[in-house]
Amino acid sequence: MYYLDRNRLQTSTEKLKDLRIIVIGDFILDEYLIGEVNRISPEAPVPVVWVRKEKITLGGAGNVVKNLSSLGVKSIVLGRAGKDEKAKSLLELLSSENTDWEKNFLLQSEEVPTILKTRVIAGHQQVCRIDKEELKPITKKEEDLLIQAFLERIDSSDAVILSDYDKGTLTPRLIQEISKICVDKKKIVTVDPQVSHFFLYKGVSILTPNHHEAGKAIGRKLETDSEILQAAKEITEKLSCPSLMITRGEKGMSLYLSSQKEIFHIPTVAREVFDVTGAGDTVISAYTAYHAAGLNQLDASVVSNAAAGVVVGKLGAETVTPEELNSSLQSMGTLSG
Repeated sequence: MYYLDRNRLQTSTEKLKDLRIIVIGDFILDEYLIGEVNRISPEAPVPVVWVRKEKITLGGAGNVVKNLSSLGVKSIVLGRAGKDEKAKSLLELLSSENTDWEKNFLLQSEEVPTILKTRVIAGHQQVCRIDKEELKPITKKEEDLLIQAFLERIDSSDAVILSDYDKGTLTPRLIQEISKICVDKKKIVTVDPQVSHFFLYKGVSILTPNHHEAGKAIGRKLETDSEILQAAKEITEKLSCPSLMITRGEKGMSLYLSSQKEIFHIPTVAREVFDVTGAGDTVISAYTAYHAAGLNQLDASVVSNAAAGVVVGKLGAETVTPEELNSSLQSMGTLSG
């Protein structure tokens, strides 16, 4: 078992409140209609969900912001929304999180609606999901505005997260230019990638795909440790990036460090799984925050793995606090010192 030094963890946790992390990507509203099923509809063979509770929260890149906020980290938001009533809800929710409001830059486009994903839940079971969106890439003018906004904010930030849900914000040009700026300025830049853009993230600090995404990117299934290792070597070589984290569901995660040509397999810590929605956002948020706060890549990966183990035990796209993280790591017997 790998042990994380208790004092290093505490020191990095204390630094979280001083961090500024840019989150750029696809901002989404997640709506939950929660109820119970007691009968089948007479109109069609489908369950009738009696809604007892409704809530709306930040999804996509917004869920990354929520996760950073829960850790005490301040976010700088760059992205796009529609010019509609839902955009007002998105802005209100972002303002309620720990964001640097004066530095946030959210384009509002008349060409697309603010993305809304509605999940209908009965008990702990998701019955269906309804998506309201238009998948149009941002225009060249919007690309120019976002790149300029990014350049104005990068020097005052500690790290950058690209949260790519393939909804049109992160175009090939935006990905390539932002990645290059971060590499040139030696900034930590982490990516939750989309398969369609997979080999555009040249030189980034780390990508955090799941094993399905990584497998699709190279055209084969990844199941065994040896298959994961070979894939990690291929991907990091193609991207000239120093590391890759592949999340593997019940098998935990694997961290590959290309400079050392070494892979670390970190077993899952989840005791009970209610909902995996948003777990990838938690992983990249915790990893980026703790790495920017001073932990090395392996330590930050162990922390992010523990963070994922906490949130999958909650319903919906949830977050984790430093206290919950410490408790999880302690109960696993992972802390030393």
